[in-house]
Amino acid sequence: MLRQLSRRRASYRQLNLQGRDKEREGDEAVPKGYVPVMVGTEEKELTKFLIHIDMFKNEYFAGLLEMVAQEVGYENPGILRIPCALECFRNLLNQISRIN
Repeated sequence: MLRQLSRRRASYRQLNLQGRDKEREGDEAVPKGYVPVMVGTEEKELTKFLIHIDMFKNEYFAGLLEMVAQEVGYENPGILRIPCALECFRNLLNQISRIN
């Protein structure tokens, strides 16, 4: 199980970096089992993450999504946007990865 977690963590980081590169190239291919999410508080700092669907089951991540829904509502067209500082979002993902 520890090996699976290590692979998942490494796979996430690799997909995150690939997602940023693909966004610049205009390629919108998203691997099966992942959801694209734009994170950032300003347009110029928005960063695309590919989040595995298992992450949405985590209570901390679900809590973040609930706070986003209260702030911006549910009816935003297009890609999911999370108005959060990038460093805070990365810290949350790292903490969740350690727990799982």
